[in-house]
Amino acid sequence: MNNSETVKNTVLIADDDNMVIVALTQMLSPEYTVYAVKNGKDTIEKAEQFLPDVILLDIVMPEMDGFAVIAALKSSEKTQNIPVIFITGLSESGDEEKGLALGAADYIAKPFSSDIVKLRVRNQIRMLNQTQLIIEKEVAEKSSKARIEFLMSMSHEMLTPMNAIIGMTQIAKMAWNPAKTADCLNEIDEASKHLLAMIHDLLNASDTDR
Repeated sequence: MNNSETVKNTVLIADDDNMVIVALTQMLSPEYTVYAVKNGKDTIEKAEQFLPDVILLDIVMPEMDGFAVIAALKSSEKTQNIPVIFITGLSESGDEEKGLALGAADYIAKPFSSDIVKLRVRNQIRMLNQTQLIIEKEVAEKSSKARIEFLMSMSHEMLTPMNAIIGMTQIAKMAWNPAKTADCLNEIDEASKHLLAMIHDLLNASDTDR
């Protein structure tokens, strides 16, 4: 894929009416990658498989209606955050209330206009992108904070062997006793190896973050 190519957002249409599926696909396919299913079971399977950015869900479908579908989607950790827009010909206010209570993000009544459908879908994707940006910012801030804390901790720990090296070097310079000088050199050797090991850990951590 060329860098100039952009990945389209995905929309899953779930409706048992072929005419509705064709109409919605024609409306949305120029801007989005569109998948379509005709029953509740396939809706759940395709949602888990493709993880669409938005689901357009009919309420009245055979075997498993839209209310049961959204309840299943919201109970799954994998699909619970996918925005669901109900598209239905039902006109009872209780149906809309029930759908929203189950977690629907929006509600479009049939017959629907092309502009309304496009705007509702676009709004849900915009909110989804904004949420993703917030999450990414929080993750980056936590990562940056953890990195700073790690570097501060390592810097503090590196001072101990460094001070030992400097101190033992000064004592060795002033010592006339060969045994004392040998002890100092042993201390310097151990502190140097300890310091080198911490520097390797620091470099490995830096490579991992890249």
